[in-house]
Amino acid sequence: MSQLEKIGFIGLGHMGSPIALRLLKAGYPMTVLDLDKERMGVSVGEGARAASSPGEVAQHSNIVITSLQAEAVEEVACGTQGLTAANKADLNLIDLSSTSPEMALKLSDTLRKHGIEMLDAPLSGADIGAMNGRSTAFAWGRHEAYQRCLPVLKHIGRTVTYLGKSGNGQVAKRINQMMQALSELAIHEGLTLAREKDLDLSMFAKAVSAGCAGSWRLDELVDNVLNKGEKKYKLKIRSGRTGNALKMAEQLGITLQGAETAHRVFSEKDWNILIEFDK
Repeated sequence: MSQLEKIGFIGLGHMGSPIALRLLKAGYPMTVLDLDKERMGVSVGEGARAASSPGEVAQHSNIVITSLQAEAVEEVACGTQGLTAANKADLNLIDLSSTSPEMALKLSDTLRKHGIEMLDAPLSGADIGAMNGRSTAFAWGRHEAYQRCLPVLKHIGRTVTYLGKSGNGQVAKRINQMMQALSELAIHEGLTLAREKDLDLSMFAKAVSAGCAGSWRLDELVDNVLNKGEKKYKLKIRSGRTGNALKMAEQLGITLQGAETAHRVFSEKDWNILIEFDK
């Protein structure tokens, strides 16, 4: 067996922490960094080395993974104490963060000037996908970097898809979020109609989840209500899920009627839909 890459992990939040722990359990040597020292302590307790700056993470790593809020990515990568400050040769960056296609392109070009190849690999699958390794990763970048990082990516996501040129990963993520929002609109309207026809909502949800109307979010709903005994389920909708796709469509001069409808319906409800199964 070939020697495992040395991994750096920056951003140990709800998505990052379980992914870092899975890589540690797979045997990868790891250096970690997070603003929350308690979160860092969890990974250090599993054998990771703690760092005090992104540059220090880079010094001890061959592949650095970032899982951050969009506004923090550029500073971590290119700031005064960022990855570029380490002047580390043969370094790859896997960015799991959800940024914009424009930001991803800009960052990739800047990092390449410093000898760092970046893979933009935003995830779909929410917190639970990060915990159980069932996330989907949309990866773009140079194919050589993708091949090198693929063994690591396979520990992160159940499905890893290479989408070619720079920016495609974030584009795919935004389209995926729009499709998810349409699925959530279908759940909302389907259960609304079922309630008005006096169907048992939990049994109805279980039945349709096993058919052609099944979806990842509907499976999660059924698991929460039937297996965990929860009486309420909140759809995880945000304006960006449809808004970003609608902006892309406007730039391309095309109309997305379904996305427009979902955006209007959810905005009228203040992006807050709670399904109550005991009413």
